[in-house]
Amino acid sequence: MNIKFKKKYFSFKFSKSILNSKRKFIYKKGWIIKLNSNNTNNYGFGEVAPLFDEHISLCEKQLNMIPENINKDKLLKKIHNFHPCIQSGINSALGEIEGIIKYKKKYKFNEIYQSAILVDSYSVIEKIKELKIQLKSKPKVFTIKWKVATKENKIEEKILEEVLNLYENDIKLRIDANGAWSRQCANRWAEILSNNKNLDWIEQPLGIDDIEGSYELNKKIPVALDESLLKYPQLINTWHGWQIRRPSQEKNPLKLLEEFHNKNSLKSLSSSFETGVGKRFLFHLSYLQLLGSTPKVPGLALKQMPNTFLFKNDPKIIWNNL
Repeated sequence: MNIKFKKKYFSFKFSKSILNSKRKFIYKKGWIIKLNSNNTNNYGFGEVAPLFDEHISLCEKQLNMIPENINKDKLLKKIHNFHPCIQSGINSALGEIEGIIKYKKKYKFNEIYQSAILVDSYSVIEKIKELKIQLKSKPKVFTIKWKVATKENKIEEKILEEVLNLYENDIKLRIDANGAWSRQCANRWAEILSNNKNLDWIEQPLGIDDIEGSYELNKKIPVALDESLLKYPQLINTWHGWQIRRPSQEKNPLKLLEEFHNKNSLKSLSSSFETGVGKRFLFHLSYLQLLGSTPKVPGLALKQMPNTFLFKNDPKIIWNNL
């Protein structure tokens, strides 16, 4: 199959900055790509959007190495060692061309209870109080994703105590340390949260390379790996706790699609702050995940996105406005 390759650059500012233990996200940059099949006239869209700005220059250099007209097999060979985001965007676009990804016209993830609500240590108490008021008039199960390690641990432990006092059965909790905790700190939180039925998991509590520590901690409390899976993709086959999967950051998200079609358990989806193009695939996988044996609402960070054409559900609108 012969392919015509095109790309367009985008950037946007978050409607609300996102803080974790490592950095503060204010802007997002990347490219929308469009692939046309010269054989069938079918086309597919993908998104190349590295999570970190320091990868932008490498992605730009590698994208500029792809000719406008290229055979599919040569394209896949050329990008084999390219940045994972480039491989992800191209593979998802090819999956659309070839009918491997069959998008629905509409996905229902716009209600606040249909996605994990992203908070940090500065906002978690206020958000829980707000949700408790909403629960009185709209009884639903809400999920909070709390970004910790943004304050001193002794302060956050006091916040945790207040959080647990506020909690009810209609609110689920996910705690994300982004790899900032020591084993001692992680074990302390595991002791406090042991047997807590409101806890979904602690996400990436230890450093990316501390796989042994993560295995030990997972014996005490549910642990979900995130960044470790991106650095060590072989863990996808050997880690039997929860996995946080980011399709736009994986080399071949079509393999992840197959995992969800097979209804593999203990996998949850997380946003890398995609535009409407990348969001389509994230929504599609999230829809499949909820049909599986261990359904959990995804982490889509929808409230942090600006209200612009970049977040329309139709990729043609996004493409034509860039």
